[in-house]
Amino acid sequence: MRIIPNVILLSVIICLAFILYVLPFTMAGYLLQDTPLISYQAVIAAFIIAVILIIYMRTHVTAKVLSNFTYYGMGIGFTCLWIFGAAYLLASIAPDFKRHFGIVALITSLSLVAYSLINARRLVIRPLPIASSKLTSETSFIFISDVHLGSNKASHLEAIIDKITGLNFDFLVIGGDLFDSSAFVPSQLAPLRQINKPVYFITGNHEYYVKNHADKLTSLADYNITSLDNEAIAHEHINIIGISDNQPIATQAEFAKKLISDSAFNLLLVHQPGLWGTHPAGTDLMLSGHTHNGQIFPFNYLVKLQFKANYGHYQQGNSQLYVSSGAGCWGPKMRLGSRNEIIHITLSQK
Repeated sequence: MRIIPNVILLSVIICLAFILYVLPFTMAGYLLQDTPLISYQAVIAAFIIAVILIIYMRTHVTAKVLSNFTYYGMGIGFTCLWIFGAAYLLASIAPDFKRHFGIVALITSLSLVAYSLINARRLVIRPLPIASSKLTSETSFIFISDVHLGSNKASHLEAIIDKITGLNFDFLVIGGDLFDSSAFVPSQLAPLRQINKPVYFITGNHEYYVKNHADKLTSLADYNITSLDNEAIAHEHINIIGISDNQPIATQAEFAKKLISDSAFNLLLVHQPGLWGTHPAGTDLMLSGHTHNGQIFPFNYLVKLQFKANYGHYQQGNSQLYVSSGAGCWGPKMRLGSRNEIIHITLSQK
């Protein structure tokens, strides 16, 4: 009985492999050399790529060649797809200029891919001032999410720590997806020991995909990290509520409601911003990540179909939300129309 679902899954993956990994290049060949858009060689290539993707996604293989092919092929293919797709549509309208459209698409693709690779290695600090009548004194803290150790090397976390070391802050919050693959080893968290201030952590979805993730989550305590698993902790006049990711939104809302304090500033940490809109009354500031602001344009428009609050600062009544684009990339280290960011939040009295 499992044969039919497996055949359907394989067919879907072959189609995705063709669309992302093969079609952009057959469109380039069609525009520049007048080669067929679809050929049996292209179909065979899509089948081979699909098998590679299945091997990588369904196992805990961490070979760099395999992961780089999977992720960079995805990122480069996605970027080239919409550029050459636009050129293909223009060529169908004005066929006499087909090769010209192809040349422009090629130059544009190469330029944007190069820019996205460079942009993904940059880190920016975004200040975020928040005022509330519940506050009696000023507090500053750092919020980072989606570091994705495993996809990213330990040197990326080192770069983040170097950036925040010079900032004035009272504690650090990590909003999930700190690590994302079996290539991650806890020793990569050693730079966090340099922070002689509290570090609070909530899980994201990617932590749960990792082999032996429970052991790796337990090991976070060895690196100056306090995990908040559907629990709250007081930091002076701030009630920090940490909600774990591996549960339905309704369950997250129930835990958050129970942990709200009537006498404190409630800082609600939840990895995915889907809770916004159903968050409990009394939430003063909610912090999320997960969306990466799409990471690679125009994927941000697709992300917005799932999360109305997909990036930036939002307000609803007395509650505020900030959705970060993340401090690191997932998959290909490419960013187009988004950036890696560290949020420096200052809480003050209104």
